[in-house]
Amino acid sequence: MKQTPASKAISWANFAAIHGNANAFNLCPHGNWYFLPWHRAFLLTYERTVRQLTGHNDFALPYWDWTADRQLPAAFSQPAWNGQPNPLYEPQRSMSPTDSLPDEIVGQAVIATILGETPYESFGTSRPSGQDSLDQSWINCEGCGVSGTLEATPHNNVHNIVGGLMGGTQSALDPIFMMHHCNIDRIWAVWNVNNQNSNNPLWTGMTFQNNFYNPDGSFYSPKVSDLYTPETLGYTYGLAPPPAAAVAPAIMALVDKMKTLYATPNVSSAAGIKTFTAPNVQHAAATATKPLDLAVEVDRNLLAAVARRAPAGAGSELLDFNTARERAASGPRALAFIRDIAVTQHKNTLYRVFIDCDYLSQGTPISDPYYIGTFGIFGDHEGRGGKAAAKPSIVVDLTRAIKRVYGSATELPGRIRIQILPVPNTSAAGPPGTAAPGRIEVAFVSA
Repeated sequence: MKQTPASKAISWANFAAIHGNANAFNLCPHGNWYFLPWHRAFLLTYERTVRQLTGHNDFALPYWDWTADRQLPAAFSQPAWNGQPNPLYEPQRSMSPTDSLPDEIVGQAVIATILGETPYESFGTSRPSGQDSLDQSWINCEGCGVSGTLEATPHNNVHNIVGGLMGGTQSALDPIFMMHHCNIDRIWAVWNVNNQNSNNPLWTGMTFQNNFYNPDGSFYSPKVSDLYTPETLGYTYGLAPPPAAAVAPAIMALVDKMKTLYATPNVSSAAGIKTFTAPNVQHAAATATKPLDLAVEVDRNLLAAVARRAPAGAGSELLDFNTARERAASGPRALAFIRDIAVTQHKNTLYRVFIDCDYLSQGTPISDPYYIGTFGIFGDHEGRGGKAAAKPSIVVDLTRAIKRVYGSATELPGRIRIQILPVPNTSAAGPPGTAAPGRIEVAFVSA
């Protein structure tokens, strides 16, 4: 495929250009709820083409499980293979063969958080703000939704840490792209064992019109609803089928409230939801030497309800998530929506989030009780087709940190300080960048 001219439909360069070119992303969605199904169809384009070109009809793309294997797989990190130039090697990468991905972006705790998300829009990134139709423009309105942990943490940061082509709009030119996205796809399949996808027709009914190719060069235009189940698409991760048990009422109640939170822009109050907002009126930016510290005034009673809720276990992968999810859904929770983030030098940077930490510095570890999580920003967000891109937004769950920090407190504050600290990523060639959100919202959601 690499030897075939880019002018040919079935070629490495033309397939990569579906995703993006040197100037911008092309057809791929990031930062909205089409992120997972679109990339599943993109992977299928490669897998089916390899089967056709090699005659191996049982070929399936492998995945890079970066939680278990923190370094680049050897097949991709060696310039030569069996005495010949290695076509899987990409010399522009920043990540060396001995660099390891850190716990804060791919560790077991991160995966447990991802697999514990409910509903789909918390797990797989939310709908575009204001979406009211199935017009194709909603597919790649970059950054127009809210990214959850799966996209914001392992997806974005692995792209940036691998670096080189992988860190930008031409990422699909690097063969490790497919292995990275296969693992994202696998995590979606694992999540589906215990969770249901969105049933909103604005998601299920979207067609990716002429976005992909069949092996004969004709267009492949699947709908989202065609892409739910790997086995119907010709591959498998060997997972158990989803259980037939009914979804617990507590989980359904939480799902309904979360849908309201994502579907209603700027919602301040609804049944079981109360949101408090702090605009970044000074346009203050988090830097490596001065973290952003933005105080959000909140209701003490709501904060106390979260701090003193009964503990809920996290479950473990494919074991007893149903019980853990039901317990987690049964109590109040707090979420922080970090909106419209303007960043610099994001390819070099991990953005750590804390609450109310008076001693926050570069030396504060991720094991600190005030630590929430780490997000990254992928792509340059310069827009497509002359249309400016939305600044990215992310959501993080504050519930466990609030319990750690305030669970035994006799008096709770009437505000939460959301803090952002940029730190260098593990392969950064330069200093970390900055982050300046437009506003931060803290939402309390009761079961």
